[in-house]
Amino acid sequence: MKNMQWCIYTYRHRKAFEYCVRKLIKEPALRDEMLRRARIHDMDKMIMYLFLDQKEAQEIHVKTKPHHLENQLPRTYVDYVETVIDYECAPYTKPDKPLNACDFTKLLLDRKVLDVETGEKLIAIMEKLGIANSDSYTGDAEGQAYISGLPEVTEEMIYEEILCYVNDNPDNELNKILEYKRKKERR
Repeated sequence: MKNMQWCIYTYRHRKAFEYCVRKLIKEPALRDEMLRRARIHDMDKMIMYLFLDQKEAQEIHVKTKPHHLENQLPRTYVDYVETVIDYECAPYTKPDKPLNACDFTKLLLDRKVLDVETGEKLIAIMEKLGIANSDSYTGDAEGQAYISGLPEVTEEMIYEEILCYVNDNPDNELNKILEYKRKKERR
């Protein structure tokens, strides 16, 4: 499988993302929406990894997803919540990204990568979720045990997840991804 290591990386990240949603979001309507998003979070990357290089797949993903603040897409409150959860779950499975949401947001603000208004929105969400501190990951032994107890990820697991996504989401983004690639190749 092309990009197997990146598929494993993303598969495990998606499990951490869902764990954080279940742990942190208590308000029923927001929880339902975030669990829906957890089912599709980063699935475009999983598909793109099958036929694109990792760098190109990541670039397309960042440019087309509102939970990535590097682009100029319009955002809703729920998009910002997804951003916070994405940041918060990173240290659970990504050794190369050891900062939780609070510390990563502070770093982005210090480096002026993130504007103050957006930083304040993210911090307000973290406060509401009870994670506006530096020890939210290190103090979560239950989450660390859950992640370390996940089975070894196989190609079959990855293909099954991709097939379920495609089958359960007839309006999935595969066509958007392919169109983006075609436009890029025409330039």
